[in-house]
Amino acid sequence: MAKNTQAANNNEQATGFLAQLATLATAITDLSEVAVKRDPLINARSKFSANCDETVKLIKAAAEQGKFFKKLPDGYLITFRNGNSAMKLNGTAHFKVPDAQAAINFVEAAKAGCANGELDQSLRDSTRAPRKEKVEAAA
Repeated sequence: MAKNTQAANNNEQATGFLAQLATLATAITDLSEVAVKRDPLINARSKFSANCDETVKLIKAAAEQGKFFKKLPDGYLITFRNGNSAMKLNGTAHFKVPDAQAAINFVEAAKAGCANGELDQSLRDSTRAPRKEKVEAAA
């Protein structure tokens, strides 16, 4: 009986996805041929947006701190970040708001501003500098 089950499974595989794979798509062995470079600014915007969404969820859940905020006794301290770097907005990196609803409104407004391109310069300014290539010392 086990042989019949195995034969049936092999028959399904022959007519299944793997058997049709070559007709459904073209296999790629070298990704450099089709690699598309993403604009770093677009990537930074999408990460910022995702971090804003996460921040709003954490504030609504009454968390004490997150990537963009820390709860204070009399409000919230908001610091927008691009990676590990604090972003300066109008020359300031840290902002205080009085309560959770104000913090949510502030973060959502920043997310909308980022989507409209208003934070592009701040994102560029806070981007980590590219690594310098190591130069081997002469022996």
